[in-house]
Amino acid sequence: METLITYDSAKGDAGKVAKAICSGIKQMGFTDVNCKAADKVTAADLQRADVWIMGSPSGFLAGRRIIKVIGGAPRDSNVKGFAFDTRLPGANIGPSEKIAMAMSAKGVDVMGKTYFSLGPGNALIEGEEELAVAYGRNLVNRFR
Repeated sequence: METLITYDSAKGDAGKVAKAICSGIKQMGFTDVNCKAADKVTAADLQRADVWIMGSPSGFLAGRRIIKVIGGAPRDSNVKGFAFDTRLPGANIGPSEKIAMAMSAKGVDVMGKTYFSLGPGNALIEGEEELAVAYGRNLVNRFR
């Protein structure tokens, strides 16, 4: 089962989360996992993947690169999807909701969305990368 983790990252935190999720999935024995920045993803990457995990930081125009990637993908109801974002604790909504809606519009079975918390200076709170690794390990049970 091929998994594609795609991220847009303004300050690098969403990229750190994406790579941590990738690490967690690989720890569970999955080797066909690719982690790419949104501007590096090709149509072939999307077509090959059975699972899409896509994330973005919050903020002005958040998620626009990920939405563009999804918009260029063929409609496919056999893909499972997960969305994530990075945001300040207590924020009501973030780009993961928009990402999930865009995936659903392409026929993707969206199985979950989550966020990872930012703290002072909009940097990941200590422990969030480890949480993302654990999230990746747990995701494999959802898409086996």
